Amino acid sequence: MGTTSTKDPVTTGPSWRWVLIAAAAVGLVMLRSYLPLGIWLEQFNIWVVDLGPKGMVAFLAVYVVAAVLFLPASLLTIAAGYLFGLFYGTILVSIGSTSGAAAAFLISRYFARDWVAAKAAGDPRFKAIDKAIGGQGWKIVGLLRLSPAVPYNLSNYLYGLTSVRFVPYVLASWLGMLPGTLMYVYLGKAGRAGVDAAAG
Repeated sequence: MGTTSTKDPVTTGPSWRWVLIAAAAVGLVMLRSYLPLGIWLEQFNIWVVDLGPKGMVAFLAVYVVAAVLFLPASLLTIAAGYLFGLFYGTILVSIGSTSGAAAAFLISRYFARDWVAAKAAGDPRFKAIDKAIGGQGWKIVGLLRLSPAVPYNLSNYLYGLTSVRFVPYVLASWLGMLPGTLMYVYLGKAGRAGVDAAAG
């Protein structure tokens, strides 16, 4: 008498959970240009102010989520300068952007590697980055963070496919993003000063 296979056809095929995650991420990227982000950001600013000291914690949480979901972190960075000033805004954005970069890196390396690899396969920039990191590691990550050649949200996932180790990646990302963070937060602070001057 022959034996019958007990394998579940769903488990032997592609993981539907990751397919759904990839579809959701692609959908968010496609809808981003149609969403009223400016209005949402204004409402978010009001909400953060109303929270008082807890607003900083809420801001950090939203920043990390935005980094993972490909939402424009630059708008939040400017908003940090507007809401919290140069000193506290820079600290908050530095923590939020580094945490978001770390989260996306781990998702790419351990959970959504196949999807990210498929997206990066046709990008010559990634091939050059991967080759450079293979020779110089975290140094290249730090230098690329100073350049807008690869967008922040996308690069977080791409680095998860490279050979760079997690801790050096996080440290290099933090240092490399700090000058840009300072610049964008200052723009927000300057905007707040302009609004206050016009109102007063």
